[in-house]
Amino acid sequence: MDLRGFGTISRIAAFLIALTGVPCAPGAGTAGSSAGDHGDQRVVRSLGGAFIIRYPERLDAMAETVDRFLCESAGAIATSLGLDTYDTITVMIAPGIEGYRQSHGGRLPDWSAAYSNTGLQILGINSRAVAGMRRPIRTVIRHELSHLLFAQRVGGVDCPAWFLEGLAMRQSGEWGFGDEWRFTGRVVRKEIPYLEDLEGRFPVDADDAAFAYGISYIAVTELLGERPDDLVTITAFIREFGDFDEAFATTFGESPEHFDGRLHVILLKRYRNTGTLIQTAPYWLFLTLLFLLAFGLRRYRNRRRLEEWERRESNGA
Repeated sequence: MDLRGFGTISRIAAFLIALTGVPCAPGAGTAGSSAGDHGDQRVVRSLGGAFIIRYPERLDAMAETVDRFLCESAGAIATSLGLDTYDTITVMIAPGIEGYRQSHGGRLPDWSAAYSNTGLQILGINSRAVAGMRRPIRTVIRHELSHLLFAQRVGGVDCPAWFLEGLAMRQSGEWGFGDEWRFTGRVVRKEIPYLEDLEGRFPVDADDAAFAYGISYIAVTELLGERPDDLVTITAFIREFGDFDEAFATTFGESPEHFDGRLHVILLKRYRNTGTLIQTAPYWLFLTLLFLLAFGLRRYRNRRRLEEWERRESNGA
């Protein structure tokens, strides 16, 4: 979720927070990291200062996990975008919803578990929400990194939300069978919006937001599925032209408006008949059982992970 606006006071506060992450003596953290105490906060520097991770001391286990996935993911995402080097990213891990909202300084939808502020290069995480959600934490980290590194690559040029979110989903690898099934069901129940309707903030309602994310993912996959190298091309043109629409047309040989209409036809043909079919009882029952099984297994793993983090926090308190 790419969130660009904070408000003047919160922008200044977040900027000062980023600046105060001074180098610390080697200590806790993963390989290649340095850490130090700042009151009840800890600060970890990873990859030679590429990441500054700020978190309450009791969330050491969570910070180690985040640190590991940052180190594993940043290089591959940057390379796929054509980004040779990248600026420092500050990661702020909050123990719950209050600290999470304070770190953001603005309004967040109830379903939000992580955010990225591309202007200040800040990645915010609600540790409790992330631990209990369906998506693995690795996926959450990669999604937000996509937003932050993309912004660095294009020099902060404004781009439509559908492209940013679809790309982040593709780079985080978060689209699976369950997502495909739920999206197909929504196509039957909802009117399919055009991409031009998804250029700004996504809906606050969780189900409508999930539908918007699904359309965005399918759109970007349609563009890059057989031509992944075009991502480097379009990001280079966006930076050069300072305009998404011109870069899009130059890269893909059609205007965003033409692609929008073409995608709408694709969605109707690909999903509407399938969606009608799965509404029938036998198919619906079979797919529901598969979904419930997968959901139950994932909930069990998430619960075990959350219990492990809480146990380690209690032992370290």
